[in-house]
Amino acid sequence: MRERERLIDFDFKIYKKNIFSQFGEDGIIEEIFKRLSDISDKRCCEFGAWDGKFCSNTCNLIINHNYEAILIEPDKKKFNELNINFPDKKIIKINKFVNFSGENSLDNILENNSFNKDFDFLSIDIDGCDYWILESLSKFTPKIICIEFNPSIPNKVEFIQEKNMKINQGSSAKSIIDLGLKKNYFPIASTDCNLFFVHNKFKQKITSLDKFDINQLLSNSNDNYIYFGYDGTVFTSKPLYLLWHKITIKKIKVLPKILNMCPPNYNIFQKIIFKFFKFFNNPMKYFLKYKNYLKELLFNRLFH
Repeated sequence: MRERERLIDFDFKIYKKNIFSQFGEDGIIEEIFKRLSDISDKRCCEFGAWDGKFCSNTCNLIINHNYEAILIEPDKKKFNELNINFPDKKIIKINKFVNFSGENSLDNILENNSFNKDFDFLSIDIDGCDYWILESLSKFTPKIICIEFNPSIPNKVEFIQEKNMKINQGSSAKSIIDLGLKKNYFPIASTDCNLFFVHNKFKQKITSLDKFDINQLLSNSNDNYIYFGYDGTVFTSKPLYLLWHKITIKKIKVLPKILNMCPPNYNIFQKIIFKFFKFFNNPMKYFLKYKNYLKELLFNRLFH
């Protein structure tokens, strides 16, 4: 019981407040930097920054706390709005896609703009490859990192999306936390879809805790379960809500209605349809299975 009470001291949710942020991040960030005020260098970095104000995790630091910043936004239209919103030269605006390596790596961008190795605050929000950007960061150790996770994934699930900027799936909180711990970052707070980490060098200024409870850190975890019947019907314990699309899905349709029964009970017509269904669902599997047979058939046709 004492350990449980000790872990409650860990909760930053009481400080949640929006000034420009989306889910209360501004209030949490302000409280964190009150505790780090004696070592702050007043520098931050955010990407994708949009216009610098919309759902921003750094705008409050820039406008109300006199922070210098690097704001990175790849979209040309949003970048033009960013320049209008922040004409001050101490705000470095960059119109690029941040990549995992090379000229546009985050390490390289920070180095080219003479940021301190342990600058104050980094916000990572690119709707997909956030995990891989954090994984690629090696030369810089910002004091605090805020990074987006996919809140639809249950706390105990490990999921890392493919390392591909064209994919927008996101990664699980557990996988991102595990990566943070490997890189000497300790998780201290969360909002609806963002995790906050402090580098171990500065942890004692934020919290005295040596361990955390992921279920307490992420109290809004998804606890939906997916299961299926013998007939191929897929069920969920709760309706699925696609947060970013604002769509509720009550049923997951996998099989056509005519195939919704246990396969041993199929009649000859259903068995034929099922064969075609499986083929079109994964044609490569069947191609690899029968490729030697197809080669032989083609050879015989051509030379006999």
